Amino acid sequence: MTSHRWSDRSAARLALRTWRWSADERDRATDRRLLVVAAGGALALLAAAVRFAATASPAQAGEGLHVAQVFAVARFDLLLDGAGGSPLAWLQAGSYASITDAFTRHGTALAAAREAVVVAAAVTAVLVWLLARRIGLSHWTAAAAVLVLALSPAAVSGQLAVRAENLAVPWALGGLVLLWTHHRHRGLAPDVWATVLLVVAVITAPITLLLAATGFWLVHRRGRQRLALILGTAFALGTGIGLGASAALSGLHLAGEGRTPAEWFAADPVLAVAVVAAALGGLLSHRLRPLAVGVLGLLAVSTIPGGPGSGALAVAAAPGVLLVAGGAERALSRRFRVGRHTRTRVLFAPAVLAAVCATAAALVVWPGALDAVAERRGDPGPLAAATRWLRDNLPSTPVVAEEDAWVELLRSGRDPALAVRAATCPDATAPEGAWLLRTPGLDRGFPAGEVVAAFGTGAERVTIARPSAAHDADADAEEAQARTRAGYALAGSRRVAARPEVAALLRDGRADPRLLTTLAALASSRPVRVAALPEVAGEDAAGQPRRQLLVTAAGEQADQIALYFSGQRGVYRPLSVTTTPDGVLVRYPPGAPAGLLTPFDNP
Repeated sequence: MTSHRWSDRSAARLALRTWRWSADERDRATDRRLLVVAAGGALALLAAAVRFAATASPAQAGEGLHVAQVFAVARFDLLLDGAGGSPLAWLQAGSYASITDAFTRHGTALAAAREAVVVAAAVTAVLVWLLARRIGLSHWTAAAAVLVLALSPAAVSGQLAVRAENLAVPWALGGLVLLWTHHRHRGLAPDVWATVLLVVAVITAPITLLLAATGFWLVHRRGRQRLALILGTAFALGTGIGLGASAALSGLHLAGEGRTPAEWFAADPVLAVAVVAAALGGLLSHRLRPLAVGVLGLLAVSTIPGGPGSGALAVAAAPGVLLVAGGAERALSRRFRVGRHTRTRVLFAPAVLAAVCATAAALVVWPGALDAVAERRGDPGPLAAATRWLRDNLPSTPVVAEEDAWVELLRSGRDPALAVRAATCPDATAPEGAWLLRTPGLDRGFPAGEVVAAFGTGAERVTIARPSAAHDADADAEEAQARTRAGYALAGSRRVAARPEVAALLRDGRADPRLLTTLAALASSRPVRVAALPEVAGEDAAGQPRRQLLVTAAGEQADQIALYFSGQRGVYRPLSVTTTPDGVLVRYPPGAPAGLLTPFDNP
């Protein structure tokens, strides 16, 4: 039998092995932490990617006003007058858009403003992960909560809208992360910073006050009454000053715009049922009870008629998903005493059954709902075409538009003094000499007027109207008859040579009366060859006569014809006269005065 002696060399070898084991354990722990961080970051990026893919979807109720606020802060460093909401929220989103130059990078103002809330949604996903870990939930449960938040159609739709609540949620969750601790005594700094974050959240969106109540429950149940009193006083002072300043700037608004609770339920019944059940079940858990009370308060407030509504639901989405994941973990792992000594997981089988049913329902409902959210894209073409038309034809005329169209007007380079928000017009009355850029929202208030150009169809239809021109069917018919008779005369004149398609337009009364009058006068002095009556984009769809004329000429003759048209005065003066390789192109201003042909028309 071999004997082993303990020596100094043996002690050295043992110390070396112990050091190696400790180093390996530290490396494994570091790898686990890096893996957890990578997984959380990947899920947050997934949430941002899903929402970014849907930024082109149509604007939600009230979102146009919020986009205008963000644009005004980013471009002009000011808050719009007469526009409600949260000044602090628009300062946050506007500052982000200004720093990142979002309104230049994106094709539409809506997508540019939504970029800030997409970033806020990614931050919210990270904070949901951190809050789950602070509560004491496992890595798998935290990952499940973030995954559900990233892919739920209701959460995607709610977190996509440009609204103050979506910007306030990260502040509120950050405060809860700092306050949620299992240690009764610790440094004061985390509690102070948590109070600051909750103050910012409430000033950004007052409805987050219910989550702030959750935070102060966490402080109170530590049993440190003096600390709770100090933090509560600081919170009340900060929110009082902040909300007072907000009310002075734009008023205090609690009514929410957007989906009703019933519409949210219809959009994602799986998550809606799960959140309500988890919030009620969370009341039975000491660990989840503070968060459950906050979520139940938000759900209850959302049902009040005329109340915060969709704003409360937008705030409840992230903590509600966390409650669902936490409740599922507690139900699967909690052991209850049965009899005197036996402890068993009574809720394990029902929880597994509920989880399987919810997962199956989500796999059926969510893909189609997410595709619908991502594929519902608003068409920016009609509004962009309308702004180009205004830039080319009415560069110095005031234009009234609702908020989202107002932003696009300014992005197209229009002078801010010539772009008027509809909200600033008393009694839906346009300023003297102003035209209307009519979108579906503007159609509900202002008088119709004369439609001069139209772009798009259906819900995407955008028109440009002259409100000063009264619409009279009899007068319109009389004008059309006068244009038809004058057109027949010109088309049949031997001194006017026109292509067949041009002659057809003349005979159909499709030529502008100013064009007909000046062309007839020109033909009385020399033969004229009319090459075309070019269409101005959007005006044929509005039933307007052609107001462009291309006369075939070259050299000295072209100069004489251009001089003739440029020398016209009054209503007959063209908007532009251009010499081209094909001849002389004459364009008249939009909206011909009525009655130019009627006095000379022989019935």
